[in-house]
Amino acid sequence: MKHFRMVDEDGGVIDEQPFRTADEAHAWATTHPRSELGPWILEEQVDGRWQQLAGPDRQ
Repeated sequence: MKHFRMVDEDGGVIDEQPFRTADEAHAWATTHPRSELGPWILEEQVDGRWQQLAGPDRQ
């Protein structure tokens, strides 16, 4: 499992969950209750560091 988190525009963690794929994590993030309340970014933990994947406008 990979670890993903949603962060707000100030870098605050909104929520964090494990998923098998980035697509699963993106589906979770876009349906998260907080996703409608303002900008957010989806990040994946890779080698102990968080890397930005996408925001709500991901193609």
